[in-house]
Amino acid sequence: MVETANNIWADGPSADPYEPDKRQIREWGTWVEGSITAFLASGGKVYATRAALYGDLSQTANTMAWVLSDPTAAYNGIYRKNGAANSGSWTRLGDLPYSFIVATDVGAGTPNAIQATTSIPVSQSALIILGVFEANDGSPVTVSFNGGSPLTVKTNSGNNVVVGGLIAGMQLLGVVSGATFRLVSDQVSSAIIATAEDAATRAETAADEAADWANLAKNNYVQNSFTGDGTITDFQLSVDPGSANNMFVNVGGVSQPISAYTLEHSGGNAYLRIPSPPVPAGIEIDVRFGNKITVGAPSDGSITTAKLGGDAVTAAKMSAADAANIRTKIAAAGSGDALTNAQMPTGAVVQSVLVSSIANTALSATIPRDNTAPQISEGTQILIGSITPRSTSNKIRVRFSGWFEASAVLHVIAAICVSSQTDAIGATMVTSAATAGYGTPMAFEAEFTPGSTSSLDVSVRAGPADSTPGNVRFSSASGAHFLGAAGKITMVIEEVKA
Repeated sequence: MVETANNIWADGPSADPYEPDKRQIREWGTWVEGSITAFLASGGKVYATRAALYGDLSQTANTMAWVLSDPTAAYNGIYRKNGAANSGSWTRLGDLPYSFIVATDVGAGTPNAIQATTSIPVSQSALIILGVFEANDGSPVTVSFNGGSPLTVKTNSGNNVVVGGLIAGMQLLGVVSGATFRLVSDQVSSAIIATAEDAATRAETAADEAADWANLAKNNYVQNSFTGDGTITDFQLSVDPGSANNMFVNVGGVSQPISAYTLEHSGGNAYLRIPSPPVPAGIEIDVRFGNKITVGAPSDGSITTAKLGGDAVTAAKMSAADAANIRTKIAAAGSGDALTNAQMPTGAVVQSVLVSSIANTALSATIPRDNTAPQISEGTQILIGSITPRSTSNKIRVRFSGWFEASAVLHVIAAICVSSQTDAIGATMVTSAATAGYGTPMAFEAEFTPGSTSSLDVSVRAGPADSTPGNVRFSSASGAHFLGAAGKITMVIEEVKA
């Protein structure tokens, strides 16, 4: 029984993965040739395109035919005639019976977008051998056969090939699988192996260097040894001794004076230089270096701002007294950014709004003198201002101050209201002077927690307690202002840090 191509070209040992048995190849090739000969001997027909096949209905029923080179790859394959001669149709039964197809990459594409050609149409049932023209310098890589759609090259485990994973001259074995060209095995690349070996070498070098630095830190000497060759004068050291004074050099068993060598630096590395004449071939050079350096505590005042790292001084290292002093300095500075709500101490005024008026209007709408809170619908609004709290938990403090004259001796009530709240948050009542027409002072305040950082409207409403015996005017008398603009009524709205 002839072995299948999949078995003949299966992966072998890692040292020789692609070395099939030539005897099996000959047997397999003879079998393929025999199959083709049998096809032709039994009356099989060969057409260049499907259109040419469809145009020939003269064949009898069950005649077999091959379409070999149709520009549409899917049209190539094995067909069977349905119906009598000069009637019926052709039905495609399967792909052409090629177990493998050789594809050629002559560099028409790019390293990462390969353009390959074949003498036989490719199909998903054939193994394709593709020679790589040039190494890839990116990932993923695609391949297009005979001008067809690009297929993404994937390893057998479904991964993209790595950068440099495809090397010029490499032979790829794979099959068309949907929109990918799937390699028969996972990628085995000399580039990957070289990268891994290089990484291992660098890791070993780093480990050796770390060990030498550790010895220096522990005040242990580091030993480097070299062998002269009659040419080299500079020998790379495993770590930097810092100074030639820390080095003890022995050449051929003879200790060298410090004048016989120097410490040089190049490309971030340290070198022992023994100038001409170079150390003769076969002569051993031993270098021992290292010395403990004691670092004392910095003296007072020796650490400057420039020596401190950014954000190095944290709140955890600052005393409460220092924090208070810093806040005082910032607040007292003539320039600089304002303190934020979070930086302010409890009780500090975060923001303040002043509202004033010298309106000369007779107020007659009453605020009842009873045992209920004044309502926002009662009296007349004489002042209003807005504030947007910085914190929901801070306090909003409202202070009112002014004077009024009444047309008769009566009780005058004022109330502080917030936005659309029905009940006033604070109120006061003052009895006018015993004689009508005399000024009477009024001042009171209220405080509340906003519970929100949305803008708030704060207003003062005022009016007589009863509709009789008269009305009231703030900061004025009938027909005239008194004290000019200085006699205005005021409301101060403050946000206080909780």
